[in-house]
This record gives sequence, C-alpha cells and structure tokens, in this order.
Amino acid sequence: MFLKPVSLLARTATFAVVLLVSASCSQAEQPPTYDQQAAIAAGFRPLNDEFAVAPQIQVSGLQAIKDAGFTRIINHRPDGEGRNQPQSAQIAAEAKQLGLTFIDLPFASGYVTQQAFDGLQIALAGSDEPTLSYCRSGNRAVHIWAMAEVQAKNMTPDEAIAAAGSAGYRLQSQRQSLQQLAASE
Repeated sequence: MFLKPVSLLARTATFAVVLLVSASCSQAEQPPTYDQQAAIAAGFRPLNDEFAVAPQIQVSGLQAIKDAGFTRIINHRPDGEGRNQPQSAQIAAEAKQLGLTFIDLPFASGYVTQQAFDGLQIALAGSDEPTLSYCRSGNRAVHIWAMAEVQAKNMTPDEAIAAAGSAGYRLQSQRQSLQQLAASE
C-alpha cells in the first residue's frame, strides 16, 4: 500500500484549520469584556477591559449599560444624597429584570467604609465580569477601585493613577494612601 504525498496546499489548509481552532479555543478562554466604544458613547469611563466608572446612572439608562456589554453594576452612592437621584432599590429591580447583577456598596464622599471596601474586593476577586461602578460623579467609584486593585496587588499605585487619569479622573492626591496599601500585607 502506497500513501500519496500530501500536497503543500493541503498541508497549509490543514495548518490553517488547526490555527483557527486554536484561536477559537483561546478566545473562549478570554475573560468577558464590554464594548469600550459603546461605553464611552453612553458616557461611561473605561478603566480596563473589565471595569468602567460613571456618574449617577438612571433607571432609563440600564438598557444602554446592558447593550454596552456590562453584566454587573456596583453602586457607591447612598440613597438620598441628592435631589432627582433614583433610589438604589429602583435601579436594582430594573437591573434584575434585565439580567444584570446589582451590588449596593454605598459610602459618603470622602469616607470609604471598610464594608464598602471589603465588598468591592470580594466582588473583584470573585469574578472578572464586565462591571460598571457609579456614584455621583464617578470619583468615589474610581477611588475605591484603585484602592482595591492596589491592595490586591493587581496594579501599582502609579498604574492605578494612570488608569484613572486616562478615564479623566485625578488620583495624584491619593498617591500616598495608595502606596500605603501597596506596602501592606
């Protein structure tokens, strides 16, 4: 029995199929991300491939959040902080209807609570799902995110400050507290 030699074209085609299958498998292993362009168009500010921040969201904006590819929303704004602010329960109920996870970790501006900080660390460590975090202006959301990322050793203080800066937030005044978190065990 004689085997016919496989042509170069057939070997190349086989190799291409193997590469496509390999690429498909490696893409399936990639963590889910959100559409950064859609997020920016909706007024959200990307910090990385899994996390963005925003000023106060509205119930009517939840579909845009979902359409941008977010699957989780984290609130850092206490109810009753401002006029015309929707209650977190309203946002949570509509988010649930849309299949979005809602996590309520509110704290007053300038006063990060241990409960909010621990809650965010747990949420970030437990999943890499696309997350939109919000407060009144986005400052609290970006600040606590930077703290959690530095504490978890996912970023250096300079990296967190740079990521916040690329999203339009200034964290330079938080450098010392971020450095202390980076040095803690």
